[in-house]
Amino acid sequence: MDKKLYVWIRALFVTALVISIATLGVAALIGGSAAVWIRGTIVVVIAALLIALARRSRHGSRAAYRRMRLMSTVAPVAIVVIVALPHDGFPAWMKVEQAVVGLLLAVVAVLVSRKAVRRAYAGTDH
Repeated sequence: MDKKLYVWIRALFVTALVISIATLGVAALIGGSAAVWIRGTIVVVIAALLIALARRSRHGSRAAYRRMRLMSTVAPVAIVVIVALPHDGFPAWMKVEQAVVGLLLAVVAVLVSRKAVRRAYAGTDH
């Protein structure tokens, strides 16, 4: 993965992580439901995992690249479902946070799905 691309992807994942940690902070301050705590914790873990996958893919791991690409593509779809459901246990403020995180991950999905990037990982695995 090109260094410039990696810097952008890492910045997007770190932003998602910071926002997600802040969400848990808000839940602690105002008393979030179990759904908020569970979903918030899952998103923090996923963001941290994506940072690690980006680092490994930067060093040439095709498997890490494929996982990162899959997760950054599937997660925004799951977030759209969460945001769209009217009575799912998530307050409006968390739906906004989830939409922002989903947008960040969707940007990564577009960046890592470009033909040149896919081609760079077509036959490698370190």
